[in-house]
Amino acid sequence: MASQYSYKARNQAGKLFTGKIEAENRHKAIALIRERKFFIVEIKEISSKGISISLDKVFQKKVSSKEMAVMCRQFATMAQAGVPMLQCLNILTQQCDNRILKETLNKITENLEGGMSLTESLKSFSKVFPVIFVNMVESGEVSGALDQVLDRLAVNFQKEHELKEKIKSAMTYPAAVIIVAVLLVAMLLIVVLPRFITLLYDMKAPVPISTQLVIGLSNFLRGSWYMVLILLAGAVTGYKRAVTTERGRMLKDKAVLKLPLFGPMIRKIIISRFCRSLGFLLKSGVPVLQSLDVVKNIAGNYVVTNSIRDAENSIKKGHSISLPLQKSGFFPPMVTRMISIGEETGSVDTLLEKVADFYEREVEELAARLSSLLEPVLIVGMGVVVGFIILSVMLPMFSVINNVK
Repeated sequence: MASQYSYKARNQAGKLFTGKIEAENRHKAIALIRERKFFIVEIKEISSKGISISLDKVFQKKVSSKEMAVMCRQFATMAQAGVPMLQCLNILTQQCDNRILKETLNKITENLEGGMSLTESLKSFSKVFPVIFVNMVESGEVSGALDQVLDRLAVNFQKEHELKEKIKSAMTYPAAVIIVAVLLVAMLLIVVLPRFITLLYDMKAPVPISTQLVIGLSNFLRGSWYMVLILLAGAVTGYKRAVTTERGRMLKDKAVLKLPLFGPMIRKIIISRFCRSLGFLLKSGVPVLQSLDVVKNIAGNYVVTNSIRDAENSIKKGHSISLPLQKSGFFPPMVTRMISIGEETGSVDTLLEKVADFYEREVEELAARLSSLLEPVLIVGMGVVVGFIILSVMLPMFSVINNVK
């Protein structure tokens, strides 16, 4: 079994640097380092409990689209200026603010110094970097156009970030209204209502069914509030376990697409991501089957994944991409027809980018409309709930006052 060794060495120019290398034993590690024309200063075996394990298993989390866009843009600029790969990575590591990304870039630098290629090192951090990034870098290394590929990746991640931000911006106000409504109702039921309940009992007022329901809910929340937390935790745990199974994922993905109001927007987001990613990969010279495999892994929906799998089988049999996508029923006719035209004219990548631009605009407009629609609906809904609680408490009081009169 191979062991990992850290070392300090000097190159032929006398520059001191550190690195890591895997070998069966210490002597073979020294031989491998010397084969690279390095002069060893220090070498020692890394304990299996070292930081390499913590990086691979603890810090492997996805990096945001914005951070990926910034990194790709900086990397592309330095590569176009002719800065050596290791120096590029060192500069990126120093300028990076994200601790996870910083540690990962440092590890990748050490892997490159140990003789690994950039693609091989990136594949070791598949939980940190998106699959499209790894495949595109591999394509850039093979074609010798890594700087161009990184520039395109920066544009792709920037567009993805902008779309997410626009959706978040549109949904922020409705989310804030929901939170305020929940807190207000909870305060009424837990803090305000008990005082009125005591008053009602002292007045010996008749209690209608609506009032009994509100009182029962208030007593439950005050006496068994922890049960709500247990139920919520159980629901979240059950949901997470359910979606780990293939059937659970399938049911969840189908249900998401059928959601009122949000279903159509989610469908358009998936279509936009599919078209943008597939067009981007094809334009960068990635083979069709490999491109579809990458897009399949980032689709994020069982229905789309099955459609892409059918498209892969269709291509392997010498058929087109558009026909299985059309049969799936998920993709609108405009998408499948544009792909079909692109296959005939040899411009699938260009047409897919145009379709992606169209659906991104559709998503932005739909998100804005949903926000405008949800605002009054939520406010009215909050008013109805609060009004029902207040009336349920006040009606018995009005009854007592009328009897007194």
